[in-house]
Amino acid sequence: MLVLQQPLRDAYISGAAPEDFEENMATKSTNDPRMRSAGQKDPSAAADRPVRYFTRRQIERGWRTPPPQFFDSVPRYGGHSGMQIGEPSGKGIEAQRLSHLVLGVSDLDYSEEYYRDFLGMDLRGRGLTAESAPHSLLQMNTGQYLVLVQEDEVSPQPAGKNGYHHAFSMTPSQYRALLDRCREKGLQLGVYRAQFLIDGEYTMNLIDPDGHHLEINCFTEEAFEPTVPDLGMVDCGPADQYKVGAVKLFKEAEFYLVRTKEGFLANSRWCSHLNGRVVYEPAHWRFHCPYHGAEFDRQGNCVAGQPYLSALRLHPISFSDAGNVLVDTGTIIERPCFSPEQAADPPGGTGQSRKLGPGSESASDKQLAART
Repeated sequence: MLVLQQPLRDAYISGAAPEDFEENMATKSTNDPRMRSAGQKDPSAAADRPVRYFTRRQIERGWRTPPPQFFDSVPRYGGHSGMQIGEPSGKGIEAQRLSHLVLGVSDLDYSEEYYRDFLGMDLRGRGLTAESAPHSLLQMNTGQYLVLVQEDEVSPQPAGKNGYHHAFSMTPSQYRALLDRCREKGLQLGVYRAQFLIDGEYTMNLIDPDGHHLEINCFTEEAFEPTVPDLGMVDCGPADQYKVGAVKLFKEAEFYLVRTKEGFLANSRWCSHLNGRVVYEPAHWRFHCPYHGAEFDRQGNCVAGQPYLSALRLHPISFSDAGNVLVDTGTIIERPCFSPEQAADPPGGTGQSRKLGPGSESASDKQLAART
């Protein structure tokens, strides 16, 4: 059984940040008695290691727990790529999954217990690879390996380099079990990118005994399922008040009304990658998803940041007798890309579009049917 020293000192305070702490996090020294270093058996060893406080929001998001209705399955990770394992990219020979990760450690026994008993990996044994130094081989439930190699000196992550870390995925049940272990050991958790967590994404940041920064991810089904606002029919006002090129956010209904030369589109505000909200950037005539970097043009096509993404989802549009634009928020339409038939042309309009609603089939709808 893993005995965690003081207990499993992670490099964060045992509470919220001090009153004089700014929201963007200030670098502090571990000489501060509130600071603890993950797994350090000798607190003085980390006395001069700069670490970072968590903000209150980062602490709150770090303790978020997946709802009990989500059970175990193979961990799903949307992360920074829209391509699923096994989907060809058209680039020929390519690597599609990680085989193993090698980490240098100063105390093989202690680190072995940390990754086995605390993070729940399966220990396969020692000295099982061609590595000449003492090492342990652990395996994750998706088949990948972690190799811990004993080294005389281990260099921890440089201060301020949050992008340099190792991320692991867990199922909802596994993630809840880890949260319980953290509570038992009195840890204070947080997450660096609290403002960028999508619905259905649960994340915590930890530091291992040698200062390696770890990110633990859990994605539930709500992260992958389309979000339907279902606020009924939203009246967006007279069609003639929108000029070609206009983009207007209807925040509560979670869609952008866009008028193109072909007609009107009601682009869902939810990214087609995972359930992050896109933001319109008028200076660049595009929608940007700050969660994983996808970018879409005003017609909803993904143009940068993520490969293989479908266009933004649509809501059906119709027009009232008075000429107002009506958007049905209770229905969403999947599409691989934009085609002119998707745009709704108002009565008396000059576009080549038509009303798009449930049961309608545009050229891109046929493309989607062909793909599925």
